[in-house]
Amino acid sequence: MKSPRPLSFVLLAATLSAAVVASPRQTAKTSSGAVADERAATRWVEETLKSLSLRERAGQMLMTATQTEFMNVSGERFGELKKQVTEQALGGVIVRGGSPNEVAALTNELQRAARVPLFVAADYERGLRMQMKNGTPFTNSMGVAAAGDPRAAYLQGRITAEEMRAVGVNWLFAPVADINNNPDNPVISVRSFGEDPRRVAEFVEAAVRGVRDGGALATAKHFPGHGDTAVDSHIGLATIKADRARLERVELVPFRAAIAAGVDAVMTAHIALPLVTGDELPASLSPKLTGELLRRELGFDGLIVTDSLGMGAITKGYPGGEAAVRAIKAGADLALSPPDPKGALDAIVEAVRRGEISESRIDESVRRILRAKYRLGLAEKRVVDLSAVNRVIERPESVLEARRVAEHSITLLRNGGGLLPLDAARAARTLFVVIAADEDPEEGRTFIPEIKSRLKNARVLRADPRTTAEEYEKLLAEASKAETVVVAPFVKRAANKGTVALPEAQAEFVRRLIASGKPVAVAAFGGPYLIRQFPEAAVYLTAYAIEDVAQAAAVRVLLGEVPTRGRLPVRIPGLFEIGAGIQLDGKRNDASATRQ
Repeated sequence: MKSPRPLSFVLLAATLSAAVVASPRQTAKTSSGAVADERAATRWVEETLKSLSLRERAGQMLMTATQTEFMNVSGERFGELKKQVTEQALGGVIVRGGSPNEVAALTNELQRAARVPLFVAADYERGLRMQMKNGTPFTNSMGVAAAGDPRAAYLQGRITAEEMRAVGVNWLFAPVADINNNPDNPVISVRSFGEDPRRVAEFVEAAVRGVRDGGALATAKHFPGHGDTAVDSHIGLATIKADRARLERVELVPFRAAIAAGVDAVMTAHIALPLVTGDELPASLSPKLTGELLRRELGFDGLIVTDSLGMGAITKGYPGGEAAVRAIKAGADLALSPPDPKGALDAIVEAVRRGEISESRIDESVRRILRAKYRLGLAEKRVVDLSAVNRVIERPESVLEARRVAEHSITLLRNGGGLLPLDAARAARTLFVVIAADEDPEEGRTFIPEIKSRLKNARVLRADPRTTAEEYEKLLAEASKAETVVVAPFVKRAANKGTVALPEAQAEFVRRLIASGKPVAVAAFGGPYLIRQFPEAAVYLTAYAIEDVAQAAAVRVLLGEVPTRGRLPVRIPGLFEIGAGIQLDGKRNDASATRQ
């Protein structure tokens, strides 16, 4: 018998069904209406295609990235961006940063300037806050999986899509369908829903449905699976030593689920699979992986898009426009962020003229692109209502859902001596130490004031990469005066960083705290794998993000304001298996607490 849905979920689902931004797919049609719509779509696609020159058609297969910020529409900066988009007839832009209102204003101006409606895409994997200061504050995918309910992935996808469409963004580069089965992976890590292929597939499928129901294009990435790597593809080319049988058993499972769910696009990865292809070509440039495996064997007929061609894995081996040409020859419909868009466009046109790429091959991709734009409703309306932005972004019921999921994600893996949750008396005699692996003000930004707001005389100290050896000694002296210590290490997953570990000096400080004989609880932010640096920790709590929503949720769990519900979605070799997690009912910290 199925358990009833929580009231909060029912109310939220009801609210979302009446959202301001509606998907074209949500409009019910009679069979005759569907046929008429298909005819209209085909007519628009073919008429638009026929009106484009070869260069304009090739331009539709390229997208460029822009840092969103205030730009006067008559100013030089906007003029340069507009010129790039219009003169090269680009298929779209990828937006980064900005505020909701800035993004909406910019995308409207670009849409008005473009001859063909634009894709506007973004990497909002955990919502708009992935790139800006506003938006419903979701935790990372691994946290969503730790919370245990795929419906949360559906709602996150749907809310994100609705907020995106409100600001003029119509294509989401998510969900991440990678299986994070390598603890040393510096580029995927907590962006993945976990390590169990079938469980990850459930969350991916739910997320795809949510994004589509919210009216945006969904993208499964990074094909054929970027989880078993220890090299960041922003820096260099990663190689996966997996054969085809392993791919079928592990990496391809979520991608098959995404395709079955109707995913609009699949993003190919800059990773080599020599045991599958017999060469060292990255998947994004490989006909065997893009054209044969994804397009023909898996039967995917949606958009195939490369990861950014500006990443180190590509730029170090394929200069100029070569990467874009190779990607299209491999089977890609769109090449993202070539370092020189004009040079890439020139190279594609020249490849057609010399017979290396046929015009029919270009037209095949452009038809897919135009059909997707029609499905988004861009043929009829390409700009958004600026007055609606503040009604859609951060709706209270959406924020409540994000907070609930973040709370349920916090995972208690060890609780030696029943230390957690801290009762009021013990908390008052506890020293809290934030260890920031990066010089990032976000690390501890919410954790510290949340503690201080609850504990009048709380002692909260902070260390970061600038902390000296002498200062660490002073921190240890302060810890010796406390009855209990809660140490909160923060490690930010960032492109080009190449690691998700604490710097050794900081890890050694944590180990010394643990060895002091004091009761020490480690509350780790950024991923569950940090315990490998101090496996002797008797009390270990993990969040799956460093963001504000995770920091606030962890404080509520530490102090017993909410139950501890999270379960580990990955293995931590030699320490914990998938599903590990101590379940505590808030302030109850007794024999009735269960570990499963």
